[in-house]
Amino acid sequence: MAQQFIHVRVDPAQKKDAEEILKSLGLTMTTGIHLFLNSVISNRGIPFEVKKSRKELLGDRVAEMEREYQRVVAEDIERSRTEGYPVALYDKVKKKAYLEYPDGMREYVDV
Repeated sequence: MAQQFIHVRVDPAQKKDAEEILKSLGLTMTTGIHLFLNSVISNRGIPFEVKKSRKELLGDRVAEMEREYQRVVAEDIERSRTEGYPVALYDKVKKKAYLEYPDGMREYVDV
């Protein structure tokens, strides 16, 4: 099988630090990346815990967009209730979707 190339842009200082650490372990950058990819495959995921929050990972703009989305959804749910329409919601305890009618009755949906 022909090998393929991966081109990645990284901070020069980050690359230098990683190369020094890998060199101290007797590894090249290429070998380190191969080890990482093989570990992703064998673990069927990232081989370490990701500890950053969604905001840290995705940035302020995404967090702002999520707040706006939640506001709009809350307004739409309230408008539906006011106009007498059922609202589709999710019960985290039962882990099931349901329709909530204006009288408060819930009808769980089996998917």
